[in-house]
Amino acid sequence: MNGTAKISLDILNRNWRLLFVGVLLSLVVHIVLFGIYVSPQEEVQEETVARIEFQYEKTPFAVAPPQLTRDFAFRKQAVPQGTPVVRSRSEHTTTVVGGGRGGVRVGAPASRMWSSRGGSADFRVAVGGTGPGEAIIGMPSFESVAITSMKEPEKRIDMQAEFLDLESINTGKYKGMVIQDPTDKRNVKGFVYLALAWGSVLQPSRQRAITQLVRAINGYTSIQAEVDDQLFLDSQDLFKAPFVYITTSRAFELTKHEADNLASYLRSGGFVVADNDQPHLEYGPAEASLRAMFKNALGRDARFVQLGNDHPLYHVFFDFEGGPPPGGEASSLSPNRTTGKASPVPYLEGIYLGNRLVAVYSDKGYGAFWEREFENEPHLKMGVNLVVFALTQKGSIAEQQIDFYNQAGRQ
Repeated sequence: MNGTAKISLDILNRNWRLLFVGVLLSLVVHIVLFGIYVSPQEEVQEETVARIEFQYEKTPFAVAPPQLTRDFAFRKQAVPQGTPVVRSRSEHTTTVVGGGRGGVRVGAPASRMWSSRGGSADFRVAVGGTGPGEAIIGMPSFESVAITSMKEPEKRIDMQAEFLDLESINTGKYKGMVIQDPTDKRNVKGFVYLALAWGSVLQPSRQRAITQLVRAINGYTSIQAEVDDQLFLDSQDLFKAPFVYITTSRAFELTKHEADNLASYLRSGGFVVADNDQPHLEYGPAEASLRAMFKNALGRDARFVQLGNDHPLYHVFFDFEGGPPPGGEASSLSPNRTTGKASPVPYLEGIYLGNRLVAVYSDKGYGAFWEREFENEPHLKMGVNLVVFALTQKGSIAEQQIDFYNQAGRQ
């Protein structure tokens, strides 16, 4: 009996061990199955290669990224539903375009520069269309547009007034720039540097005249005027000056270099006011020298013409309906004038090159009036007109400097 009980106990122990092993194996199998069930499954992957061909050009160049002025947008193209998701396992970086889980992934080629010498570039493209978002694919298109001004050509000065900060330009590099409102001639602003002109023999007789004229410009206008250093007719600094004042009371001659330099200055946009400081003499030495100066410089082009009372010179800022104010040629006359005294000249004379007035000859002796402290208001106003005309005349050095500054700013 004891032997039978022992055998039954062994069988029972063996059955418990088998049951324990079975339970353990079942637990392991369930854990494995659960892990497989909850873990993300690997998606089928394949790779598509797209090739972009480049047209042949002669010169290679690198294209910089486009500077877009509005939001970047693609041309839309729907991807059919049910397209399997394909992911690129390229080593290149990818960009995703589109919404949801679907989209387009474009891998950039490594170490390749855009070139115009022909050839091709390979890009790995992955397309997915299983998500709620709609994938899109396309290339942006660009076109060059010529920008045209909305202003009329004659309003060019208005456009410059909007963009030019004349105070910041006034660094001494330019000798004069002004902007005048076409609808209000008194609305003129800018700056100018004025100086007396000197030559190897020519010496100005009214050395305070420019100082007083500068004070008048600052008082009557919004132009910032300053007295500049002495200006020599054989210097390259002459070509920076939009206004040159020459006055003398004695005979003089220019050297060949001075005459050639003056001619180049006048032909390239310059403006000269030659003022006879001995107007009471009939064709005195100062007048003869000033007229000969232009003849030597311009040759046959030195033709003196009368500037009538309707000339813009008399109306560019102040209005002189009866012509220029009288000068020393009238104040020195008496009812019983003797031979050799000059007759009153009710006009100024000018020299034209083409349609541009390049020189004014004054038989008035305005410099002597400018130096006065009283009874010289009309003469100073005439001086203001001379300067404003020189700065605003079409083709003048001041206008050329504005155009040059604008051109440099656009580059």
